[in-house]
Amino acid sequence: MNPTIALTIASLKMYYRNRQAIFWTLVLPLMFIVIFGLLNFGAFSTVSMGLVDEADNQTSRIFKTVLMGFEAQEDSEDSGVIDLNIGQRDEELLALEEGDRDIVIVIPAGFGESSAPITVQAFYAEDRLQQADVGQGIVRGILDEFTFRRAGIERNYLVEAQPVESKGLEYVDFLVPGIISMAIMQMGIFSVVFSLIQYRQQGVLRRLNATPIRPHNFLIGQVFTRLLVSIVQVSVLLGVGVLIFGVKVAGNFGYLFILAVLGGALFIAVGFVISGFAKNEEVGAPLANIIALPMMFLSGVFFPTDTLPGVLEDVVQYLPLTFLADGMREVAIQGASLTEIPWEVLGLVVWLAIAFVAATRVFRWE
Repeated sequence: MNPTIALTIASLKMYYRNRQAIFWTLVLPLMFIVIFGLLNFGAFSTVSMGLVDEADNQTSRIFKTVLMGFEAQEDSEDSGVIDLNIGQRDEELLALEEGDRDIVIVIPAGFGESSAPITVQAFYAEDRLQQADVGQGIVRGILDEFTFRRAGIERNYLVEAQPVESKGLEYVDFLVPGIISMAIMQMGIFSVVFSLIQYRQQGVLRRLNATPIRPHNFLIGQVFTRLLVSIVQVSVLLGVGVLIFGVKVAGNFGYLFILAVLGGALFIAVGFVISGFAKNEEVGAPLANIIALPMMFLSGVFFPTDTLPGVLEDVVQYLPLTFLADGMREVAIQGASLTEIPWEVLGLVVWLAIAFVAATRVFRWE
């Protein structure tokens, strides 16, 4: 048998007989998905409302002013909370279709300028009925106030509600690609670091280096093993997300696997770099955690990076896990192809090149 294939098969057997490896590879990421999925941090708390003012007159400005007053009432139990976005019809309806709005209100031209009944359009995401009902209730309340209470603006106002097919993304849709990216990072860094340090301490690498097996056969076998594990990770974690939490996957699975392989190769190379610096596990574990933990919490695995302070947000955009997580989400959620995410792919390739060069310089057999 080809030495590389034989070593790959042996490495796979060793990997899946290692309970700690299985825990870090699959069980821990699954626990994150289940816990954060059940907590559902993305549950309904605000109504994301788009407003299109095609009248741009005194009456429509009064309407906007009143609506903006509701946006400020964060503790109101009757009206809920509004996240108001004012823009043009096309961009707001596109945001609705993309899942970035719950409802879009269109104030028609001539609003409040004639005695004839005026129809206000309300486009809402068909799978966000609760938010749509709250938003329509607020709008109807304001229009009723116009009709019955505001002197000089006594008109009949109607609300015409139209459902729109939306991607209707939930928090778990955002979460799962991030958890998959985190799992790939942990597999690449921690499994490589601990395995190679143990092999080096036990003299396994020295013995292999003395056999007819060439060093590159062993290294390629290690890389192939972990890349295969990356594909298994994507399949299992994505399957759990789809079957249990109804995660919506709009993209091509092949693109996800390509990103998984690219990200896996990158973090495997990072693992080789760390193992080259670390003489034992007491040094390797802190080094691995110093690199992995900040990325896990800052690279948008659990929450969007735009919630971070301005300077920190700019810095984390260049972290390798950020490129992988963003790329996974663009493919899974937005249905993007690899050519549509050149920044993420380029970032992964550049980091892979840097890590590979560093790994070749610091890797040691002894």
